[in-house]
Amino acid sequence: MSETELANAALMRQYYDEVFNRRNLAFMREHLHKDVVGHGPGVDDVVAGAEQVAAFSAYVYQVYDDYRFTVENIAAQGDRVVVRGNVRATHKPTGRAVRFFGITEYRIDGGLIREYWRAYDRHDLYEKQLGGWRP
Repeated sequence: MSETELANAALMRQYYDEVFNRRNLAFMREHLHKDVVGHGPGVDDVVAGAEQVAAFSAYVYQVYDDYRFTVENIAAQGDRVVVRGNVRATHKPTGRAVRFFGITEYRIDGGLIREYWRAYDRHDLYEKQLGGWRP
C-alpha cells in the first residue's frame, strides 16, 4: 500500500473507534468534508453535509445503548477505504440486544471523508431482531 492508502486506512480505524465506540462527534466533525454525502443502506437513503451526518450519528447514540462496532477488516486502494465489521448494542425502545454486520466504502479527499456508501441487513435487524420496529 502507498503512504496515502496507509494513512487513509489508519484514519478510518481511528474514526470507527472515536465516533462509533467513544461517541466522539467532535472527532467526526473534524474528519468530515463539509459537503460530505452519505449513501445507503437503501437506494434512496442519502445524507448530505457534515451536520446531517453528525445529527444521524447522534440519533443512533440515542436509540442504541452500549453501541459497539468491532472492525473486522479494512482495505484501502487509492482514495477508497472499505471497512467491514459488526455491531452489538441494546436497542433502547425495545430493550432488545441486537447484532448486525456492516460494510462501508469511503472516499477520502485530503484527509477528510468526502463520500460514503454503507450497507447492512436492515431486514434482519428490523424484522427479525426488533420484531418489526421502525425508526
